[in-house]
Amino acid sequence: MADIDSIDMKNDKILVNLKLTKEEYELLKQSTKRLLLLPTELNILNELLTTGELGNSNRIMLPNKILRKHNVTKLLKKAPAQIFDIGDEKFLLLKLQESTFGKPVFGEEE
Repeated sequence: MADIDSIDMKNDKILVNLKLTKEEYELLKQSTKRLLLLPTELNILNELLTTGELGNSNRIMLPNKILRKHNVTKLLKKAPAQIFDIGDEKFLLLKLQESTFGKPVFGEEE
């Protein structure tokens, strides 16, 4: 995740310097306009949305084709989310899968 390195306020402008990973930089694909900077901490993503492949209107539905394309193997049943109002637009930020890096997995050896 990107981190804010510094924030400067000059006149009516706010200048933000970011620390990005190479992967995050590549996600930008040379875009320099209409970027959205959102926090992803769990105290901000405080709405829980139910995910699934089938269900009622209370679920966030995602096609398996898109999940496979992005190598999402297991969805969180209660995904942390938040809707952000930016001007007259609304954006939904939803955490689909948690990182398992550094978490021990116990089981029987084969």
